[in-house]
This record gives sequence, C-alpha cells and structure tokens, in this order.
Amino acid sequence: MNSDGNRKATGHRIRAIGALLLALFAIGHFTSEASAGTRPLKTGVTVIDFTNTSEAGYKRIRSTGATLTRVIITWPLVVGSKAPANPSDPADPAYSWGHYDTQIQNAVNAGLTVLVQINGAPKWAERCKTQSTTATCNPNPVAFARFARAAATRYSGTYEGLPRIRYWEPLNEPNLESNFLPQRRSSGKQSPVLYRSVLNRFAAAVKGVDPTNLVVGGGLSPLGGGNSYHPLAFARQLLCMQGRSRPTPIRGCSGTARFDIWASNPYTTGGPTHRSTHPDDIQLGDLSNMSRLLRAARRAGKIKSGFKRIPYWLTEFSWDSKPPDPGGVAMPLLKRWTAHAMFQAWRSGVSAFFWFSLRDIERTQGHPYAWTLESGLYQRSNSLSNDQPKGNLTAFRFPVVAFRRPGGIYFWGRNPGGKSGKAVIRFRPPNGSGSRVLKRIKVGSGGVFQGFVRTRLGRNFKGSVFADSGGQASVPFSLTTVKDFYQPPFG
Repeated sequence: MNSDGNRKATGHRIRAIGALLLALFAIGHFTSEASAGTRPLKTGVTVIDFTNTSEAGYKRIRSTGATLTRVIITWPLVVGSKAPANPSDPADPAYSWGHYDTQIQNAVNAGLTVLVQINGAPKWAERCKTQSTTATCNPNPVAFARFARAAATRYSGTYEGLPRIRYWEPLNEPNLESNFLPQRRSSGKQSPVLYRSVLNRFAAAVKGVDPTNLVVGGGLSPLGGGNSYHPLAFARQLLCMQGRSRPTPIRGCSGTARFDIWASNPYTTGGPTHRSTHPDDIQLGDLSNMSRLLRAARRAGKIKSGFKRIPYWLTEFSWDSKPPDPGGVAMPLLKRWTAHAMFQAWRSGVSAFFWFSLRDIERTQGHPYAWTLESGLYQRSNSLSNDQPKGNLTAFRFPVVAFRRPGGIYFWGRNPGGKSGKAVIRFRPPNGSGSRVLKRIKVGSGGVFQGFVRTRLGRNFKGSVFADSGGQASVPFSLTTVKDFYQPPFG
C-alpha cells in the first residue's frame, strides 16, 4: 500500500516426551516430494518504513537475507501540474527525478534487486469528469505508458550512470476503490478492463526500452466488498476467464493481459492456513486458487509473456506484533506464523515473499493501533540504529516448519539468504534439554529444503524441530498443532 491513509482503509476491511521418544527416532529418508525442495523462494522487504530511504536502511533489509525491495515512483510528484513537452524523454525539464535517483541508488548499493512500482496520476492525465478522492481515476493509458517509458529509460543502466531496473509494476491494489476508480459502472468498462489497458500499454513501453524488462501485474488487495472488486473476480475479468474450481476462457472475450509476474498482497485475518469467507478473496489459505487461475489463463493464451509458467509473488504481507500493538500477535506465536506463512506461500506456488516492513511505521499520537502498522521486523525506536530486532526476524531469515505425518515428521525450510550448503535437522524435547539430530541434508542452489523422517509417534507426541546451517539456528517449530483463530493483520 502507498500510504498510512490507504492502510487505514484496508485495515478496516480486513477482519496456533523426552528421552523415550528421542530413542524412537529411526534413520529418516526423503519422501518423493524431496526433489521439489529445490524450487527456490526469494524473499524481500517491501519498505524500510514510509519515509526512510537511506542506504543504511536498505543494508539492514539485505541483512535479513532478503534480496528484493520495492520503490514506488509517484507520477504526480515527478511531473507536477503540467504535461511535459516530451513525456517519453526522462530529460524533459518538467520532470524532477532526484529523490528517486537517490532512493534507487541506495537500494542497489545495498545489494538489493528493486521492483519499481509506478503509482498515481497527475490530474491532467486522468479521464474522470469529477474527482473528489485521492484514488487514481481512470488514468489515460497512453500518458501512463509514456511516463513509464521515461522511467524505464532513466533506469535502463545506460543513462547518466544510474542503476538498471528490470522489474516494473503499474499501480497498486487496483481492485480497491480507495486506490483506483471507477471500480464499477452501470454501463461501460469496469476497473479490470480499464486496468488491462493501462497494464498492456505499460508493458509495451518498458519492454520497448529493454525486452528483458519484466512486468509485474496485479498487486491486488486480499479482500473486496462494497464497490471494490474481490481479487479473484478482478483477475478473472482481467484475463477473460470464468469459473473458480476449473477456470475456462469466456467465449467471445478476446482480451489478453501482458505481464510476466503476478502479485498479491494477501494480508490475512487469522493464521497461515486461514481461508476467506468470500470465495473470491485471497488470503494465505486461498493462494492456490489464484495459482490455479494463472495456470489456466496461461494455457488458454490469455496472458502474453515469455514465461511458460507465470511466477506468483506476494509483494506485501505481515501481521502486527504484540508488543508494541496490544491487538497484534504475541511474539511466541508470531515467530511460528512467520515461518509457516512462508511455507504456505511456497507450497501454493509462490516464488517471492515480501514482508511489510523493515521497521514499525511511526505512529501518530492518538491514532488507534488498528490504523497504524507495527509489523516491522525491527521494533521502532528514536532512530534506525537503535531499533531492536523482533523475535520473528530469525523466522523470516531462516524459516523452518515441521508437522507430524503418518509414520513420521515432515519438515521444510529455507537456508538463510536462500544459499546452498548443508543443514542439520534437529529435534528438541518439550523440556528443552538438549537436541537430537534427525537428518543431515545437502541444500541445493535454491536454498529450500524439505524431507521426511520416519519415527513412531504417539498421539501425545510433543517437542519441536529446528535446523542449523552455516552457524545459524532457526526458531524451533513446535510439533503441537496451533488452531486457526480470528486475528486482524493490523491489530
């Protein structure tokens, strides 16, 4: 999301024996699923916070093991109130890029890959007759594309020594009426169709600068309702598809969408397996529904891309922590949920997982906690250097989960930084005394590992599983099941 105000609007919409058992462990082996464990999962941190763009902040993002971050270029802030004479030329005197030059350079200097999202539109580029909100209102796709071309040219790697940006995204959460208008009309085009026109011209523009540029589409909010589109319904209409369980092309609908990567922001009103009450909303437990639609649309030729299989990214996700938010998730549980969320995303076909944000967002005095974000991996203090890491930072850097299965324990994890190497899977009894090696494994270049250890488990089996790799240890993951419950993501 683009601002604390937008986060407020979405926040209102969005409503867990000892030595004898150790002796029972036998020599384990991988199941047939183990070969799929090499499929990587990239990680990112969406922002430092809403205002900090320092190189020190981006270096701290890199220290979490993340390799991705997002920079939002707000079109009206670059161009001002008058249209440029040469809108596709980044050197046009109407443009002012300095803030973004510095921000992007800082992120790249820190070793991060940047996803640039272009958002907003100046009034002269909007086609609404009346406009009384801050939402982007029916932006002219041609004007949007010309600005995108200017941005892609500036950050092509061949312009005035500025960095090369490969990943580009138009707009954020266009299924929300607080972000994109009009959502619905009594007659005429709806927001998915309007967005498709912007998306396709945007893709043509940035790929016209460099064919290897990649376009991220969607970036959808998890929930719809009111005048806003439910994300799955938005995606189906965008892609000229119909049906939930077995999506098929709509006869007579000839539209195609041009993008290389699809994105969602699946903030979740519960735990990592929580499913939405509406069948067209997308929270963590629903991710496979979107993956299914993407596969069907790609097979049907409704997505124009050089990729046979469309990558699926989560570009914003988090829960507020307690403390500091009294309505947030208590840290012992948040550590578990953070690792489990990453596993849930990976098993649903997601290839990149962004946490929002590095540090808690500064809270305006008197505002309810539900209106603010205390979801940082660091608890905010008076300065970045004095911020304190939260317990779930380790779970984000080195996620490991383990679940009891018939005949043994299934485990999954991602080495810190997604690096190859070795990992040792260990069991710790409930009394916390010592640990026992379950499995020693080689981790491939993707950094992700999974496997199965055979053991005789009783119904009351307890304890936790963790991993060691490269001198680092993951957070122990309890084998005791934690039931899902209602938990607003923003406290």
